[in-house]
Amino acid sequence: MKIRRLKYVLALLALLLGGGRLCASADLRCGADTLSRSSLADSVALLYWDWVDLSDSTLYLASGGEDSFSAMENYCSEFFSLLAACSPSRAQKAVGALMDKAAKAQRYDYFMAIAEKYFYSLQSPYYNEKLLLLFLGHKIGRTDIPEVEKSREKYLEAEVRRNMPGTQALDFDLEGGGSLYKVLGACTERQTLMLVFFDAGCRDCLNGISRLGHSPAVGKMIAEGELAVLAVCTEGRLSSVSYLIPSGWIAASDSEAVVQNSLYRTRNTPSVYFIERDGTVALKDVSASAAIEYLLGLR
Repeated sequence: MKIRRLKYVLALLALLLGGGRLCASADLRCGADTLSRSSLADSVALLYWDWVDLSDSTLYLASGGEDSFSAMENYCSEFFSLLAACSPSRAQKAVGALMDKAAKAQRYDYFMAIAEKYFYSLQSPYYNEKLLLLFLGHKIGRTDIPEVEKSREKYLEAEVRRNMPGTQALDFDLEGGGSLYKVLGACTERQTLMLVFFDAGCRDCLNGISRLGHSPAVGKMIAEGELAVLAVCTEGRLSSVSYLIPSGWIAASDSEAVVQNSLYRTRNTPSVYFIERDGTVALKDVSASAAIEYLLGLR
């Protein structure tokens, strides 16, 4: 056990010293050492919880004031960094091993909650919905938990998978210019579609639209015919803010598909999606700033 633990410590030190936070963000590019770090992370993640007693209540107590973290949460943040550097199959195995151990220690709900906090919150530097799916899937797959107790996990799983990057975008009708048309009808063989969902009464939404409208990257791609922009008003009256919609954009209204039927999640203000020429989602529910960064990366 001591030898195993020493190997773990040495590997973890090498990993951390070699790469900082280990791609905690799903969009961070790791560089040329990705493969070696991923292989090392695979090994460390599977061993990580071997020496931690999940039933030790003292590990769950914060040592300082309101903003301090418990030892267990520090362990979790370290482990989540490792997961982000793991291969998908090893990450799934590591999560399964942790959650099986947590269930035996009667701490299962704690780890489900902290995984949601770290991987689902837009403000979290660890935000990563693919990793969240591993935790959700583990609970949903348990046969010893009543189905009624899995309702939140099933809801989140469906929300995360809906319009997930790499999947076919969901189509819906929009009203604009006095006529109805399909969203994916705005996609062509030459153009990427940027969908911008906004609330007419939301100042942050309108400020975000202004930033996008003044972005040279957005303007250049529209001028070159490579980008179509569809601004969709989901709340309030489009007519009250139509003068704020940048030139070259298409403006339309919808409340049923987005708000009532939840076809598109809109947690950011505004919420921006990118849909490729073939109708697949490239980027889901990101901020205006993240959208501009994405377009700059395409140039």
